Amino acid sequence: MSAVVVRPFMPADADRVNAVARAAFAQYEGQYEDWPSFIEGIGRMAELAAGGDLFVAESGGAILGAVVHVGPGRPRSAIFPDAWSVIRMLVVDPAARGHGVGRRLVAACLESARDAGAPTVGLHTSPVMESALRMYLRIGFRWDCELAPIRGVPYGRYVLPAAGIGAALVLLT
Repeated sequence: MSAVVVRPFMPADADRVNAVARAAFAQYEGQYEDWPSFIEGIGRMAELAAGGDLFVAESGGAILGAVVHVGPGRPRSAIFPDAWSVIRMLVVDPAARGHGVGRRLVAACLESARDAGAPTVGLHTSPVMESALRMYLRIGFRWDCELAPIRGVPYGRYVLPAAGIGAALVLLT
């Protein structure tokens, strides 16, 4: 795989980001209730750029993954305090997994959170997303609370205090 570059989303990326999001979630078909409407929503990931900083990972012109950083004070789910930064919808093309794409995307979010002065970075994920959860725990995120299931799948909120961002970035780079 050639060099991976993480950069801000551009509107011309929308279709490719949406396709990667659908591909990344395809493995969960059968676990979420009302899969057709769920995957339709996942397939609109590029729309999240309107409320946050959408980053894409690109190599050789191909988009390998994407993630959204929602900075302090920006609209977000009520499960996250306004002062926090939030990581939303980390997706990596299944063919690109295991090459550090997810780590690079999370690092971009943590750098943005640090630059914004966020006291905490939060995210929500599920035990069904085993590799993502392992990565988050390895870099210092800790379980904070159980959340309501999403379409029948259990979720929890995970947090990383600002004091842990520097150490997490060292692990990610």
